[in-house]
Amino acid sequence: MADFHFIDRLTQTYIDKGYFPSAVVSVFDSPKTLYRKAYGDNPAQGGKGRAKVDTYTAYDMASCTKIATATQILDLIDRGKLSLDTKIPDILTDIRSHKDLYSRTRVVTIEQLLTHTSGIRDWYPFYTQQGVDFYDVFESFIGKRPPETQMVYSDMNFMLLGKAVETIKDKELKDCQEDLKKALGASRMDFRPQDFENTAPSCYGNEIEEGMVKDEGLTFDGWRDKTKPTWGVNDGNSHYFFNDTAGHAGIIADVDSYERLCRFYMTTDRPIFIEAQKPRVADRGLGFQTGPKLYPDGGCGHTGFSGTWFWMSRRDDLGVVALTNRLAYPHSNPNSTSDFRHELAYAVFDALKG
Repeated sequence: MADFHFIDRLTQTYIDKGYFPSAVVSVFDSPKTLYRKAYGDNPAQGGKGRAKVDTYTAYDMASCTKIATATQILDLIDRGKLSLDTKIPDILTDIRSHKDLYSRTRVVTIEQLLTHTSGIRDWYPFYTQQGVDFYDVFESFIGKRPPETQMVYSDMNFMLLGKAVETIKDKELKDCQEDLKKALGASRMDFRPQDFENTAPSCYGNEIEEGMVKDEGLTFDGWRDKTKPTWGVNDGNSHYFFNDTAGHAGIIADVDSYERLCRFYMTTDRPIFIEAQKPRVADRGLGFQTGPKLYPDGGCGHTGFSGTWFWMSRRDDLGVVALTNRLAYPHSNPNSTSDFRHELAYAVFDALKG
């Protein structure tokens, strides 16, 4: 049995250095959880003191939401409801009535959205046009820049995929996510949970996005208070525009739920889900990040801007989920958790497979 105390030392070191105030880490293979532990504390809800985290504490999954969305898209492909070659305007027909948006996306496929090779720009603050239809906002900016010619990671790819899931299933994304949660047997993996009991704060306002909006030459006056911790979704587009429910960000989950999602990918015999974990272009699978710069060779995973992350290897039957809340400090200069993720993934791999 491996000695996992190196995880304790590594995680506590990063907490002590101020990279994040709390974390929950889980290591697992396909049959079982090998190690799971919580670290640190957070401001208590109600403003009184600090609250220790435990292994049931939920976190803002941020862009790790994209893999939940990708999973539903892949399931629809597996069931013959669409294909990797399906053009997005063939599903989202409202696109056709928007000249520039249709011109730019008329040949964009589901595969290109999943691999971030659609040519769509990296980011735009939809919430600066409050009360305007999603497609109308898209139309307002899509023609102002030439299309990207290489892989460009874009939240908007997964906004569109989330809309596709809703359209094909004919129900709200929140309810579609509930179906996935039940299929996995997960307990906490929700858009807009009923309450935030035992949930880590995600951020203090949106100071980083405030700067990004200014850089775009735009304005927004609905920012959350950056002097107080926020429980819920950090991402501005998800929170301010999509009511905390979008294909690119918004899920609040605990470590067990994402371990279950990883375990599904590690054990499934459905070809499309196996194929999704392999690199296709620029270290991108079908929704997943791949490549040895981020993960031990042969694995895949995803990161979230809030500090969440997971890695798994079907080949090596090993996975790690690490949930942190790196933005939950009352200052605007959060540390990147990339070194922590890299050290953790390779330390676990070396301890168990090296």
